Amino acid sequence: MAASFPTTDRLLGALLGTAVGDALGMPIGGFSHQNVRMFYRGIKEYRDDERRGELKAGQWTAHTQRTFALVRAMMSEPNNPEATAAAFQHELEGIDLRRYATDSKSPTNAVAVAVAPIGVFAARRGWSGLEIISWIEELFGQTHGHPSALSAGVGQAFAVSEAIQTQSTDGPAFILSVADVVLEAEVHFGGHHHVSDRLRGLSAHVDEFPLDLQDRCNGTGAAADESFPFAIAMFARGSELAEASLLSAINVGGDANSIGAMLGALLGARNGWSAFLEAWRTGLEDVERLTAKVQCLIDVL
Repeated sequence: MAASFPTTDRLLGALLGTAVGDALGMPIGGFSHQNVRMFYRGIKEYRDDERRGELKAGQWTAHTQRTFALVRAMMSEPNNPEATAAAFQHELEGIDLRRYATDSKSPTNAVAVAVAPIGVFAARRGWSGLEIISWIEELFGQTHGHPSALSAGVGQAFAVSEAIQTQSTDGPAFILSVADVVLEAEVHFGGHHHVSDRLRGLSAHVDEFPLDLQDRCNGTGAAADESFPFAIAMFARGSELAEASLLSAINVGGDANSIGAMLGALLGARNGWSAFLEAWRTGLEDVERLTAKVQCLIDVL
C-alpha cells in the first residue's frame, strides 16, 4: 500500500463519514436482517426512526456526538493526552447523549465508534501503534476500560489512519495489519485475544457475502469482537465503493448505526467526503457546523 499525504477531502471524509454511517443506520439499530427487510425494505437513504419515533431522517446518535466532542477536545489540547482526556470529559458533561449505554465494564464497540479523530491525528503525525494505545488508554480507560473495548478502539483508530494515507487496499493484508495492532493492544491491556483472533479468521474470507461475514463474526451486535471486525472486513471487501459497501453492511442488521459509524469513517478516509452521495452530504443533521469543526481541527494539525 503506497502512502500519501492526506488531503482535506479525506480528513473530512473520515470524520463526517462517521456521522453519515451513524445516521443511515440509526432507524434500524438493533434490528435483525429479517426485520430490516420487513419494516424498511432495506435502507437506501436517511429515514425516520419509524418504529421508535425518537429521531428523524439524517439525525445521528451518541456515536457522532462523542466523536465530535473528541474533535473539540483535541482542538483545544492537541499535544497532551491527559489534558485532552480532561477536555473530552468536560465536553461530554454538557451533552444529552442519544441512545447511549453507559456500561463501562462490557466488551463493546463503544470506543471504536468514536475514535476517528485519533486516526486523523495518527495519519497527520505519524503515530505508531504504541502511541495510539497511549492516547486511547488516557481518553477511554476510565469510562470504557474493558480490554476488548479499548483494543477494538485502537484497531479502529489505526485502520482510519491507514485508510487516510493509502491509495489502494489489499483486503486480506489490511485486515491482518489491523489484527497485529489489536493484538499488541490486547497484550498491553491484559485481555483475551478475541478481537484479533476474529480479525485473523476473517482475513481469508473478504470476498464472501455480507451475511456470511456476519455469521463468521457470530453476529453483528455491540460486542467488540462482532461489529468491529465485521466493519473492518466490509471495508476490506469493498474499500473503493463508498455507497455500496456502507449500505450492504448496514442492511445486514444488528448494531447497524455502530457499523455505519465505523465503516463510514473508513470509507470516508479512503475515498474522501466528496465520494458520498450528495443527498447524504446535504441531508445530514447540522452538517455545516460539523464541517466547520473538522476544518478547525485540520487547521490545528
